[in-house]
Amino acid sequence: MHSDKTRAQEADAGDEAVIRNIPQKMVDAWNRGSGDAFAAPFGESADFIAFEGTHLKGRRAIAAFHQRLFDTVVKGTRIEGEAKFVRFLEPELAVMQAVVRVALPGKADTSPSRDSMQLFVAAKRDGAWGVEAMLNARQLTLERQYFLDEYESLPSAAQQQVRELIASLRTA
Repeated sequence: MHSDKTRAQEADAGDEAVIRNIPQKMVDAWNRGSGDAFAAPFGESADFIAFEGTHLKGRRAIAAFHQRLFDTVVKGTRIEGEAKFVRFLEPELAVMQAVVRVALPGKADTSPSRDSMQLFVAAKRDGAWGVEAMLNARQLTLERQYFLDEYESLPSAAQQQVRELIASLRTA
């Protein structure tokens, strides 16, 4: 016979597995290039903050935004990722952190400059878990941040020289 605590722990484990699967659904949708499937885990009025600060409101806006990306600037990319932790704030409210790595078109390995981390707020509504809010942020090492700080402290002419040097190294 199960005690109430054991049943609650089993339910939490099942709920946690469902929540942890949300990022995988989004990864699969990204790799198929489907904005609708990418946005499917989100609630109708969910908030989504993209890595560069764009605030999207609602599943339809999230789907449309990502479909534009899939059809243009991220076309041919693939991602991989996973949930890092899930913490229940209440039985039907949880936060989750996930990470994502991006492989650029034609590349086998992921590009560390595109690594990102996400913070999700998930809620159980009518018996189903969905994302109510998500913040997506680039993951930067302190070394990369220091480099960016140094670059941004340069005069604009020197920044242009750095960009030209980088471009010349790509063709070398």
